[in-house]
Formats: sequence, structure tokens, C-alpha cells
Amino acid sequence: MRGLRQGLFIFFAAVFLLPFGAFGASEPSITIGVLASLTGPMTFQGTAIVRGFTLALEEASYRVAGKTIKVVTEDEVVSPAVALTKTQKLVEKDRVDILVGPVNSAAALAIRDYVVQQKVPWVVPLAMPENLTLPPLANKYTFRVQVIPSQANGPFAEWLYKNKGYRKMAAFGMDFPAGRDSVAAFKRSFEKAKGQVVQEIFTPLNTPDYGPFLSQLKRDVDAVYAWYAGADAIKFDSQYVDFGLKDKLPLTGFIGITEEVIMDAVKDLIKGHTVIAPFTPTINLPETKRFVAAFRAKYNTDPALPSSNAYDAVKVILTAINSIQGDLSDKDKFLSAISKVKLNTARGPIYFDERGQVVADIYVCVADIKEGRMQNNVIDIIKSARQRLP
Repeated sequence: MRGLRQGLFIFFAAVFLLPFGAFGASEPSITIGVLASLTGPMTFQGTAIVRGFTLALEEASYRVAGKTIKVVTEDEVVSPAVALTKTQKLVEKDRVDILVGPVNSAAALAIRDYVVQQKVPWVVPLAMPENLTLPPLANKYTFRVQVIPSQANGPFAEWLYKNKGYRKMAAFGMDFPAGRDSVAAFKRSFEKAKGQVVQEIFTPLNTPDYGPFLSQLKRDVDAVYAWYAGADAIKFDSQYVDFGLKDKLPLTGFIGITEEVIMDAVKDLIKGHTVIAPFTPTINLPETKRFVAAFRAKYNTDPALPSSNAYDAVKVILTAINSIQGDLSDKDKFLSAISKVKLNTARGPIYFDERGQVVADIYVCVADIKEGRMQNNVIDIIKSARQRLP
């Protein structure tokens, strides 16, 4: 773990510190603060965010509207308390103009009040707590490019009921806001469609052994829904197979259980899983093919959802700044510019609703081997999915 941490910090130093030596001290600049999980169980997502973020900035040559872009990055360590401390440092010491992050849903909720009090424009690339963009927490400073539980899992539940014929399901989730919100959204929609979610099992973050939880699973269900990400997803996928469940109870869920950032670790263990995905490299769009090619050329691997979201976050920010000729002195004008951004991206068209939540297409995928490698293959598209009110 020590070697991994040292390697990651060397990587981030190379990415975020070296470009700044070329910037003249007197040249006008815009500073973006990045809060990401660089260590801990969500390092996969944190690293992917930094990669997508960096690619977009490099394509822009770290410039926008005649100004250079500076980046300060901090490790949230999957801790709400640490995330708040690091956010305070970014705002009060580094004087960032814009905040991007975090990964962890609990961290996003922990920093929300402070960010709003400080009136910092905030673009959220991955954190999924449903209520962040619902009253009373929704606010004019917060914009989220991540598709969240009700957007993804609600339509997915209806799709499974209609297209797979599932009538009785069990659900697993990580015991933190994104996991609980996702299971709740799935259950609401599945039961509204006349199905039943007969069991909900929540597991602690960074659970080492899922055996005690998998042994509780009722075997008379048609399928299982699961929300896991990062290292937890790898362990859950592996132990689901070890328990002999894969061929008996189909596993479905959010993209985290088959995500590209963990695919090398799980390989054929995930074959046949049906997931809902805001992004996958197999989307058949010109923008997707261009983004995937650029990402592969730089990192020698496929982009995953966190990278796509972070790339889109930068594009949203740059588009808004360009539209106001780089003048961030009028914060309300800048926030209004963000709210009006509409882009054709690697996941299709995106724009923001009245609460700052992205509206986007989502994709039903099946993990399977194609062209000699495992990938999430699109089998259906749900257009212009919106956040659903409870």
C-alpha cells in the first residue's frame, strides 16, 4: 500500500505541478481545486477522475479565455471530516475559483454547507447523494455531472421488470449514502412496476468478507441488484462467484460492479451481468470514439465513468468561462453561464435541470467478451434521464 501511495503522489505531482513552472507570475489565471480519493478503497475512482480531468485540461493547453488554468489537488481519503478540512484549505489558503469533487457521497454532504456559505462554484463529478440536488440542499452554487440514483436505478428497475421478466428481487448495497439511495430508488420503481424487493442487505465500506452477508441471501428470488464500487466491487463480485450464486441468481446493478476501472481485476467473473451505465467506452457515438481514442493514447487503457465525468466537468467549466470572456468577478454571471451549458459528450447530450443536476442518456449494458476482451456492451438506451423527485 505504501508503494501504491508513493506512486500515486508522484503521478499527481507530475500532472499538476510540472505544467505550472511555465506560467508567468503576472499572467492572469484561474485556479481549480480538485478533491479526489487518492488513497483508500476508492483510489480506482479517484485516479480515474484525475485522468479524465487532466486529459481535458491538456487538450485545452491549460488555458481558457486568455488565462492560464492552475490546479490544486487534495486527497479526501474517503473521510467526510478530512474532505471538509481539505476543502477549507482549498478555499481559504489556495483561493480556488472553482471546486471539483469529491468521490465519496458522504464527503459531498459533509462539505456542502461550507461550500455554499463560501459561495464557491462547485462541479461534482462523481458523488451520488440524491438529496444534494433536491430541496432543501439544492442551491445555485452546485452542479453535478454524475447521473444519480433515481435517474439511473429507477428506469433500470422498470427495464428489468419489463424486459427480463423479474418479479422478485433482493438488493445489496454499500452502507453509505450512494448505496442506500440507489437501493431505495431501485426498490421504489421496481415495486411501482408491481415487482417485489423482498430483501435489502447493506454492508460496511471496505468489507473484507461478504460471506456472512451472502449467506443471508434468500434463494427464491429471480435476480439480485447490487451497488458497489472500487475495491468493494471487486471483492463482492469475486465472492458472489465463490458462493456459487452467479449461475443461479443473475446479478444486476449500477455500473460499479462491472466498471472498466476494475475490469482487469474481475475479468470473466462479471460475464453476463446486466448493469445500468451513464457511460461506457462501447457507446456508438463519434464523441465517444474520439474520447476513448485520446484516453487510450495517453493512458493505454479504456476510460471509465469517473474519467468521462471528470472530462465533462472540465468541458462544462471551460464552456461557461469562455461564454463570459473569462471574467469570474461576477459570480452570479458565472453560475448562470454554467446553468446554460449544453454539450454533446462521449455519453451523449447533457445539460442541467433547474436544480443543477445533469440530464443525460443512460445505457443498459451486459458485460461480455467482445473482440477478444471483456467489456460492457450496450443493449438499450434510456434517453434524457432526469432526477426523479421522491
